Amino acid sequence: MITQRMLLDALNDITAQCFPKRTTYRDAWPEQFVRPSIFLVAEPRAEIGGSRFLLEFKQVLAVQLNDTVDEHYEADTDRLCDETDQLIDVLSEGYLPVSDRAIHIDAIETEREGAASIVKITLHWFEDRPQRSTTYPMMRELDLNTEIQEGGV
Repeated sequence: MITQRMLLDALNDITAQCFPKRTTYRDAWPEQFVRPSIFLVAEPRAEIGGSRFLLEFKQVLAVQLNDTVDEHYEADTDRLCDETDQLIDVLSEGYLPVSDRAIHIDAIETEREGAASIVKITLHWFEDRPQRSTTYPMMRELDLNTEIQEGGV
């Protein structure tokens, strides 16, 4: 089963390749965080359907790219746009490699928030539904009726 930790690890691998000198935060975001940095967030997972044998999941992950700021707490817009485009370019292959799977990317959305750019990635995949073995009691009796048809054999 694909866990949120596995998804965050896979996304962390991608952001580390794109931005090797940045500090990445996952569990908590300290008050005095280092800039430039990355903050990874997993939004709640949703089970959106399935069948008797499959479960269908949807998960949104967010990457917040925090840029350096000047004395007026303003970021370089061009640099932040370039970094956002760099991450989107890597993710535009349409999948996130997780373990031995390729998790489908349904959508990539971006927004700007102050000196940061937020990239939201919507993932979609199927998992095998856990199967419980069902045992039925052994047959105790067998009742057979045989009828002979007219001219039958």
